[in-house]
Amino acid sequence: MIVGLCLAGLVRGQDDINDLLQAAKPAASAPATVTSPTAPEFKPTSDALGTQKVSAPARARPGTILLSNDIKLQGQIWTTLETPFRVWVEETKTYMDIDMTLVKSIEVHVLSATLEDDWRWLKEGSDQKVYSGKKYPNVDLAYKFTLLNDQVIEGTIVAPVYQSDGVKSRTLALYKHYKGNLDDTLKDLVYITSIQLDSTPANIATNDQRTTRLPLLPD
Repeated sequence: MIVGLCLAGLVRGQDDINDLLQAAKPAASAPATVTSPTAPEFKPTSDALGTQKVSAPARARPGTILLSNDIKLQGQIWTTLETPFRVWVEETKTYMDIDMTLVKSIEVHVLSATLEDDWRWLKEGSDQKVYSGKKYPNVDLAYKFTLLNDQVIEGTIVAPVYQSDGVKSRTLALYKHYKGNLDDTLKDLVYITSIQLDSTPANIATNDQRTTRLPLLPD
């Protein structure tokens, strides 16, 4: 399984970054469905040899993504443009909008990791289930967002994460739940375990103070 912004001009000084740090705020609605890699900001181009290359959007940020299988992906990282990360904070029962320009790092917390029994309906229209004799891995995750001012926000999220090294592009995601295939083990599940973003001011964009209101997402 492959594994999860209101942005404007470039920051011109530390005062602009400090202003941005006020932008992590409660949101009234849940996040939108994870979008596909064909979103407008995701534009592959071909060179003379036919190799697919991806032009990361201007507001992408350099950084490193670490996966659960210890693979590191380095390059430009971005999420859906004009859409903040929307994090559900269970403690306060609210969503928090976090502009990607505010984020220094994202770390995963594994809430549970289990092998579940596979139960199936006995036959079509039946109300009786039978155990197939197989299991599948199931992982529940939460995330810790550390902002540029070291403020920490923890919660669950469903959001796309795009990454490009200039040659290859990848579509990943931050999810709350991962369900593997039958007979897979927990080690077979591959998901994001951390994202480290370059926080150099020249690579940070300012916030235009807009908040995208998004439709409710089924759990």
